[in-house]
Amino acid sequence: MPKICNYYVTSQCNDTCEFCPIWQDEEYKKIEEKPFDLITLKRHGVSILNITGGEPLLRDDLPQILKQAKELGFKTQLTTNGLLYSEKPRWIDGLVDRLFFSLDYPMAEAHDRSRGIECFHDVIKAIQLAKANGEKPVIKFTLTRDSVLFLPEMLDLAEKLNVFVYLNPVYDFYNTQGFEQATISHIKYYGRDKRVLLNLAALEFLKDNGNRTNLPRCRAKQTTITVLPDGKIVSPCFFNQAGVQGREDICSSCMRWPYMLPSFDAKLDKYYLLNKWSEFLNKRKGMKL
Repeated sequence: MPKICNYYVTSQCNDTCEFCPIWQDEEYKKIEEKPFDLITLKRHGVSILNITGGEPLLRDDLPQILKQAKELGFKTQLTTNGLLYSEKPRWIDGLVDRLFFSLDYPMAEAHDRSRGIECFHDVIKAIQLAKANGEKPVIKFTLTRDSVLFLPEMLDLAEKLNVFVYLNPVYDFYNTQGFEQATISHIKYYGRDKRVLLNLAALEFLKDNGNRTNLPRCRAKQTTITVLPDGKIVSPCFFNQAGVQGREDICSSCMRWPYMLPSFDAKLDKYYLLNKWSEFLNKRKGMKL
């Protein structure tokens, strides 16, 4: 089973997203950034390096991290808010297999409100520049109860930009991440679009209200490794750094997809089957995630 490393290269961010807990937690901000030798991950059987944060482009040695990752043969993916991409495109060129740009709404006013700063047009320019540089950028559309209403408009924007949209249900937004069945059906309907990348297992898990602490579905300890900005490896995950996998209070109703999606591969059940089917459908559309 491929093991994924979720590498939080920084806890700093130049956005103040309404649904993100990291920039709002003073303890996270105190974590220093120190070098980490990726060869350690090879010994753990890691094959996929997921670069996240905070905002990864704020990490000064990010180019060196990505270069070492490619030298070691890792598949790399990175999510950015796009604000610094136009200044640092060469940091990424040819070093990232899956490049995601976060976009919360398909219109400037709503996206800027969600992010806490005026940045919508910067993100659009970043996506266009990435395409011009030969990258294959993907819009990561965080679905909340509000933003899901604008799914058709987001697809129109993706058509205009000629990019894929990855639907990413919000997983930690003040206990308001749940959707009604009609909303889930709405998402599935648009999920059939040729430009939409969707994980049906995630939707099913969302419908089932996420992880249950009495019978955990989380397998983060077996399927992922987490590296903090200071190079410390924690387990089972970033949000539960020393507790019992899937059974702590913070694990109740957890839908943190960087850990739950890999977990779906670790046990044969409906989530496993829906996850595999989604991989097939996304690959058929032309994008393997």
